[in-house]
Amino acid sequence: MQHATTEAHPRVTTNLYEVRSGIPEGKVPDFRLQKNEDGGWQVQVVSARASYWLRANYVELCDESNRMDLPAANAFLRNARKDGFRTEYVGPNATAVI
Repeated sequence: MQHATTEAHPRVTTNLYEVRSGIPEGKVPDFRLQKNEDGGWQVQVVSARASYWLRANYVELCDESNRMDLPAANAFLRNARKDGFRTEYVGPNATAVI
C-alpha cells in the first residue's frame, strides 16, 4: 500500500474586513444595523454563519430587505446576541461592534 507523501499546507487566511473598515481580527460582525434616510432601520447579514442562523430562526425575513422599526431591530439583534452573534452599529459619527 502506498501512502501520500505530500504535506498539508493550510492556506493563510486574512481578515479582508479589517483592511476595509479598521475592525480588528476577532471583532468581525455577523450583522450590520444602519439607519435609512426614511427613518427606518436596516439589518444586513454580513457573515455566512449569520445567514444560516437567519434562515433557521427568521425565515420570514430572508426575502425582505430587512427594514424595520427600532424596537423590532433591537428585539431581533438581542436574540442574535444571545446566540453569540456580533452586530456592527453604523451611527452618524462612528461605527461600533457590539
